[in-house]
Amino acid sequence: MQNNKYILNGLESSLTALLAGLIEHKDFSRAIDLYEGNRLAGESAESVGARAHHLAAQAYHGAQDTANALKTIRLAQASAEKEGDGLELAEVFMTLGAIQRDRGETRESLRAYTDAESIFRRNDSLDGRCRALNMIAGAYFRETDYRHALSTLLEALEMARALGDRAKIAFMMGNIGRIHTFLGDLAEAERHLKTNIELSSDLGDQLEVGRAWLSLGYVQMQKGDYDEAASSFEAAYPLIVAAASRRDEAIYLTYRGELEYRIGRLVESRSTLERAQAVAERVAPESTLVARTLRHQAEAAVKAGNVRLAHRLIARALPIMERHHDRVECGALWKLRAVVASAEDQVEDAKVAINRALDLLSESGVRFEYAEALVAAGQMALFGERQKMVYLFRAEEYYAAAGLLRRHEEIHQLIAAVGPPGNQPFGNVKRPTGSQADYLTCSPSIEKFKTQLAAIGRSDLPVLLTGETGVGKDQMARYYHSLVRPNGPFVAINCASVPETLLESELFGHARGAFTGADGAKLGLFAAANGGVLFLDEIGDMPLALQAKLLGVIERRRMIPLGSLQEVVLDVKLVAATNQDLQAQVECGAFRRDLFYRLSGISFHLPTLRERKEDIPLLATYFLRRRGLLEDGVEIPSDFARSLMAYDWPGNIRELDNRIHRLEVMAQFVHSGDLVGAFASMFADQKEAATANLFEQVEEFERKLLVEALRAAGGNKSAAARLLGVHEATVRTKLKRYGLEAMGGAPALEAS
Repeated sequence: MQNNKYILNGLESSLTALLAGLIEHKDFSRAIDLYEGNRLAGESAESVGARAHHLAAQAYHGAQDTANALKTIRLAQASAEKEGDGLELAEVFMTLGAIQRDRGETRESLRAYTDAESIFRRNDSLDGRCRALNMIAGAYFRETDYRHALSTLLEALEMARALGDRAKIAFMMGNIGRIHTFLGDLAEAERHLKTNIELSSDLGDQLEVGRAWLSLGYVQMQKGDYDEAASSFEAAYPLIVAAASRRDEAIYLTYRGELEYRIGRLVESRSTLERAQAVAERVAPESTLVARTLRHQAEAAVKAGNVRLAHRLIARALPIMERHHDRVECGALWKLRAVVASAEDQVEDAKVAINRALDLLSESGVRFEYAEALVAAGQMALFGERQKMVYLFRAEEYYAAAGLLRRHEEIHQLIAAVGPPGNQPFGNVKRPTGSQADYLTCSPSIEKFKTQLAAIGRSDLPVLLTGETGVGKDQMARYYHSLVRPNGPFVAINCASVPETLLESELFGHARGAFTGADGAKLGLFAAANGGVLFLDEIGDMPLALQAKLLGVIERRRMIPLGSLQEVVLDVKLVAATNQDLQAQVECGAFRRDLFYRLSGISFHLPTLRERKEDIPLLATYFLRRRGLLEDGVEIPSDFARSLMAYDWPGNIRELDNRIHRLEVMAQFVHSGDLVGAFASMFADQKEAATANLFEQVEEFERKLLVEALRAAGGNKSAAARLLGVHEATVRTKLKRYGLEAMGGAPALEAS
């Protein structure tokens, strides 16, 4: 009998060694055949133990036979419990969690990983605990519980550091970066991903480097740094191809397709996303990987105006995402369904869909997608002006807090477009009295520059304005126009907002037939500005090839439209503006030196609001009066002025205008006497908010919106929900979350 035991142990060791070797070489089919053959041959002798069952389950899992993988890992679990091998049992639970994860059973996989971590802890296995915590964080991530995912990963990271395991540290840095991306803390995401790239490069893990470049490119794309995103994606691609990782190739193609439709290359985007779909379907048919490519194809179709195609793509993707309980992608798809329904004048369907999207995305905690849904709602014709404003202001608050300046600028323009003609933003308004395009300031340096503009206008020299976003460079250009060419046109273009392929045609015009799609001649903005002023905003983003042509036009004061032989003589006063350091761009080769010298002959740097705080009460008074919130001759309260001046205003004049615009929208619902409280709710806590993290700032903003909406609605939750554009159940849930349940009536509101 003892001899039989030794024989069985020898057979078991031989079998596990063979299985382990085959699995290491990814020869899963031979491993499965070996396991099944040994089971049949030695069933009565019980020659297959926990380790062999465990390895066989890994082979089934590798072959994507999750049904047999699950059945076999249960055999391994029973054998390990019987044998009393704690560490083997912990590893069995790790494999069980991976199998359940790939079956879409996220909560079950979380339980398996938690069991594994508990057993590792009892057996003093720091390495095992570290691995288990990393997988637990992944399960939280799939459940969109990003806070728990982050805290769990940070705990695992400390263990990896204690172990001195640089590979684990690098891997976790990447995952921490990805979680920060979803939480909306893009600066932290970028920092961790760059660390991941550095560590993984040192370790020679090229696939992990490629994945980190992909994630970094995604962050840069969210920030609006499209050139940097394209470079990061291209850095990732050869590493992914070399590793033959088809899943990562599908992700790369999906990201690249998203980037293409964001910059207006819709034809290329559709082709790239169809390739992504084909790769994803070979890797994992009917998976979230496939559905994500369909979602982005639908986004591109919406941008192209092809709502029928978008409808078909959404109808295919949404059931897949719902089966996998992916709230983020489901929310994004419901947003698209709302946009399509709105385009087809299906008002009720659109309202149901957008509210469903906002609920899902709010619950998910993914701030970027939530803000994108708010923007979509803010552009739908089915909502009134005030409702659109509420949506857009909520989105704008996120973009400002996240430092997404390009997107913040785009939302500012949408806000300006929503209001009636008298509600234009600073830079596009008529002053109540005096010059129609004055630049309001108390700053001595700006006043001095203003007195020089008339003389500057008598020369042919261009003017270069520099300064942060929102300091009023466009308004200064308009003021210059009012002095030197008041009866001529004022033409403006943002060089960063026009795709590179269209910018030359926009500026210089084209003849009929100059390129595919040029069915008629186009005048061009230079020609349109003849006799007036042309304002080139964000000139630092102009492509190098166009910089050369611009220099020639400035020097010769003539131009030839694209595809034409006819010269156009120009009489244009040119104003250029940028928030970038052009001198630094010259040094790195991103901006032509000769053009820089040509533009910088007459230049002026507009200081930020934090550098000229004396302008804040002046501008606030102007905006409040213009929006009917402050009577002529009445000054703003001194404590309110102090609160305004205590804040740094990172968005400068534009942020000040938008905050008061938001106050105007809410004030239309506010009961008499409550406006002072509304002022306080907007500005009194800015100093504290500056020290809070992004998640806390967004939560505080949501809390303030609830308070403002309930005040406006007299404490009626249904009316507040209509004002905010969400279900009443969402209002009740958030009131409970923020401890505001008592705010159900006017008396409680007054007490708050």
